[in-house]
Parts: sequence; C-alpha cells; structure tokens
Amino acid sequence: MPRPELAERPAGEITRLTTRAEDAFAKIRQDLGQVAPRDPVKRTLGPRRYRMDILRDICTAEAFTTVMNWLASSTIPSINSKRNYADDIRFWHQFAQELGHERFFIGCITRGDVTTWRLSEEKRERANRSIARRLSALSSLHSFAAEESQTYIPNPVTRHNRPKIDRHDETTATPVLEVDEFAALFDWAECLRDVVVTSLVYTFAGRVSEWCEADVTDFRDGRNPVIDLTRKGDKGRQWSLPHQLAELLVLLINGRTDGPLLLDSEGRRLDRHDVDRILTRLGKRAGVLPGRDLTPHVLRASRLTHMHDDGVPLEEIQEFAGHDDPATTLSYIRRRGDQARRARHAADGVDKFSAQLGRWLALAA
Repeated sequence: MPRPELAERPAGEITRLTTRAEDAFAKIRQDLGQVAPRDPVKRTLGPRRYRMDILRDICTAEAFTTVMNWLASSTIPSINSKRNYADDIRFWHQFAQELGHERFFIGCITRGDVTTWRLSEEKRERANRSIARRLSALSSLHSFAAEESQTYIPNPVTRHNRPKIDRHDETTATPVLEVDEFAALFDWAECLRDVVVTSLVYTFAGRVSEWCEADVTDFRDGRNPVIDLTRKGDKGRQWSLPHQLAELLVLLINGRTDGPLLLDSEGRRLDRHDVDRILTRLGKRAGVLPGRDLTPHVLRASRLTHMHDDGVPLEEIQEFAGHDDPATTLSYIRRRGDQARRARHAADGVDKFSAQLGRWLALAA
C-alpha cells in the first residue's frame, strides 16, 4: 500500500519510487552481511543471520527505521564500519535488557546509565580504546536521530564520559610478530584454507573484510595474476598477486567460476569471525602471543612493521596500507623497537659530552 503522501501521484511514479526503496533496502541488507550471534548465557555461536534481520528483532519499529537510515547514511562511509556499528547496537541492546528494556529504542540508555557502564568496564580493566569505540557508535546514532527528527534528543554520551586515548601508550598497542613467529603459524595449518587466509591477510596488510567480500570473479590468473579488492572507504584497487599465492588460490577455488573467493567448511562465504577463529587457533598452537588472541589486525601491524624493518620508505608503506594520514602508519610501525631506539638516541646525546661526564665521574670516585 503506497504511503499517504504518494496517494495523489501517478501509479507509474509510485511503482518507480517503491522499486527504488526496495532496491535500497536490499543493498543495505547485503552490505551489512551476516553474522553468527553468540548466546549471551551459553557463549555459543548460533546460526548465521542477516544483521538487518537481527536489528529488526531487537529494536522497536521506530528505532529500527532510525538505525537503518543511520547505517545507510554517509555518516558511516565504509561497509566495514557499518557492520561494526550494527554489531555495537546489538551490544547496546544487551545492556538495555539489563536495564529492563525488552527492545532497544532511542533514549533507552541515559547519561547516568553510560557512566555506570563505563565505570564497570574500567573495573573489569577493559581497554580505553574498546570502551571509546562502543561509546562512539551510541553517540553517533543519537546525534543522527536528533538531526533527522529535528528535535532535541539528549545524547547519552558526553565528552566527560569518553575515555582519553593516548596514541603513544604502548600497553594498549597492537602487538606484532617476529618473522619467525609468523612463519611458525604454517606448521600448524590444518588445511589449504588456513594457509591461504593467513598468507593473504599478512602479505597485503589488508583488512580482513577486503578478502571476505572478494568474489572468484575478482581474481584473474595468468602470466600476471591480479585481484581486485575494495579497501576502506569503498576504494577499489587492483593488486598483483605473487605466483605462489596465485597457485594456492587456484587450488582453493578448485574450478569454481563464481561466488565468494573464500568459503568456510560448509561452503558459505567466509566472514571475519571465521578468520578470527582460524588465526586464534593457529596462534595458540604455535605458542605466539601468550595470553592474547592472534587477530587479523596483528598480522596487518606485523606486515607493516616488517616492511619498515626492511627499509621501505614511510610514504610507500602508507600507500601500501591505504592510510590517508602518515601518522596512522607511524602508529603501526613505531610499536616495535621503540625502547631500543630511545636508548640509542639517549646514548647518542650523552656521547656529545661524554668527556665532561668522564672527568666528573673521576672526581667523584
């Protein structure tokens, strides 16, 4: 049934508008993709569902419309960010249930609730970066809702509740693997998929979503094998594939001519959670990063750091990683050897007046 404001329009125009709305709805549903939600009590993964369908179930009708408009807007530019924010709303729904709300709606979480949540997370020693990311999604949604409705909607997240992030705090930085630690992962691979996934994520220092979203048709074999990937911000980019990796991909694809490039054991498109599980399993068996999970981000940071160790210029590393700001690249490659560099620079400084210090040491002795 057409909306009331369309009632006076010609039938053909109503059909076109309805078709466009359906196309837009289908696109955002596909962009958000699927996820296997975890049971909050049993901590087990359930069957995969489209994120949009999950959001429809956990939000009130009005909130669902606002959330979908927010996720479809240019406020959140990349598909990967849209998916992360959709998952954050699932998280905030669980918190809303703790507050006694069956479904999530705009305003169900107050500033006092946010303060309580933040303090409890800090007591559990959650990283400031993790807390800030959750709050960023909640704040962005409420800002969008206020602007869209053109009414005053108090934002539950204020600057007083946002933890300060120290970009130079090494205790929260992503760890990196040594080259021999990375090589050890392959000794524990159980199948060709383990080898290919680990190789691709590390070699191209890409985000895991790039490979999960790639299709067989994006890969072209031959004398100069290439693959088309979509990087952050929906930037398309063509990459040359080393021949060994291309040969592994040919074996993994096994004659398929369409569909996802990477499949799970049941023939479905591999998602980032699958990749996390693969790398975590390999990392634990190889004994790297004791007490921490091996993630795609660790491999990305490791690759960029290894490039820096090999003397690759910063601007080339920045371009390879797809960073707009060189400071972002530096936040990766400064994470290893900082202590040694600081010690070397301090020693170089003392060398400039070591003779004077030597005389004072002799007098003091």
